[in-house]
Amino acid sequence: MATDDATRWDERYADHPLADPAPPDALAAAGLTDVTTGMTTALDVACGAGSQSTWAALRGLDVTAIDVSPEAVRLTERAADAHGVEGLVHATVVDLDAGLSAALGAEPSGELQRFDLIVCQRFRDPRLYADFVGALSVGGVGVVTVLSESGAENPGPFHAPAGELRASFARSDLAVLFHDEGDGNESIVVRRLR
Repeated sequence: MATDDATRWDERYADHPLADPAPPDALAAAGLTDVTTGMTTALDVACGAGSQSTWAALRGLDVTAIDVSPEAVRLTERAADAHGVEGLVHATVVDLDAGLSAALGAEPSGELQRFDLIVCQRFRDPRLYADFVGALSVGGVGVVTVLSESGAENPGPFHAPAGELRASFARSDLAVLFHDEGDGNESIVVRRLR
């Protein structure tokens, strides 16, 4: 299945222009773009052309950018190079079908690598939500945006049921900093408390 996904996304990114740095949509909508202050590491899941990876690197974060598409990874590397942050963006082709922990590997201690900021913009796999929280450092911020049935004119198979993110991230170890749903999207910004 990952091969089909990679091929489909490679075709989509084949003629994609160089990405400009941009914060995750939910951080911009919530006025939380300064949330990265004091952070050192970021994970951009399904990084696409690299807009969010480059944005985070320009703020001094060491970014791990992953995508199933080799073409997306190349675009992310090119965007980082064009904006002078190639040393801070480490883009890799990763198949997330086996889960985030399998994709990232574990530290020598057996622990999952932790990140201060995790961004997942418009890639949806509910099986990964717990992994996102597990990979967040204490005090870290997770930003997730998915296509949603809520307010969508023609919801398709990749649209989340209404309220999916709110329900999935309703945990005692998280504080919700922002949530928005409508117009075919759902976004949530959470901070890990412990």
